[in-house]
Amino acid sequence: MARQPRLCVPGLPHLVLLSAAAASQPLALEAQRWRFLAWLVEGLGSFPVQLHAYCVLPEAVWLLLTPERPAALSGLMQMLARRTSRALGGPVKPRGDAAKQAGVPEAQQQGSPARPAVWAGRFRSAVLQPQAWLLPAMVWVDAAAQREGLADADQPWSWSSHAAHCGLGGALGSAPALHGPQPYWMLGNTPFEREAAYSRLLQAGVDADRAGALQRALRSGTGLGDAAFLAELELRSGRSVRPARRGRPRKG
Repeated sequence: MARQPRLCVPGLPHLVLLSAAAASQPLALEAQRWRFLAWLVEGLGSFPVQLHAYCVLPEAVWLLLTPERPAALSGLMQMLARRTSRALGGPVKPRGDAAKQAGVPEAQQQGSPARPAVWAGRFRSAVLQPQAWLLPAMVWVDAAAQREGLADADQPWSWSSHAAHCGLGGALGSAPALHGPQPYWMLGNTPFEREAAYSRLLQAGVDADRAGALQRALRSGTGLGDAAFLAELELRSGRSVRPARRGRPRKG
């Protein structure tokens, strides 16, 4: 069965997860995470995408962004995945005709290992209803390191947008530029009010029901919002974005 094309709706926020391959930690070192952020900055300059939140972990990358064109999301993520794979996946030994041209003996060709996988297949993404789900998704992304036990609850992870959203200063080094979405701006009339209100949201966290909904939307690669929003998504995309009913269909 052919795989459905990725759901990407310009102008709407997308929650994105890029997961490492099994038993792989492509961004385990601080230098690797800084390097990934530099690639992210470069990618944002090449693809029309607004970044709202990010968190770079040893085994995964969380992003919350709004693409301005249909191909912008895939273009950015493919660029990031390729850069990481080339830099961290190890050398590739030549095989076949390329190996013959390089003078590699046939016996050595047979035993040449393939490049180890860095990422676990395609990235996952879900389209979010801005008013209802953008702030919970921001909190979910900014708190990713705390969920994994990599940082204390009150300690921003250096490779995330946590500090910038709470007025604690941006990440050290080359931090990507953030675009505050409207729900974030509506948290207060001044930067201090917005940062304080968002800090309270981070302290409260995302409840289990909403966390489960975000994870299910990522797994299905569809949309998350109320019935009217999902119906609009289906009209714009020409495909179903609501979960199918469980069980066998009823016979007429």
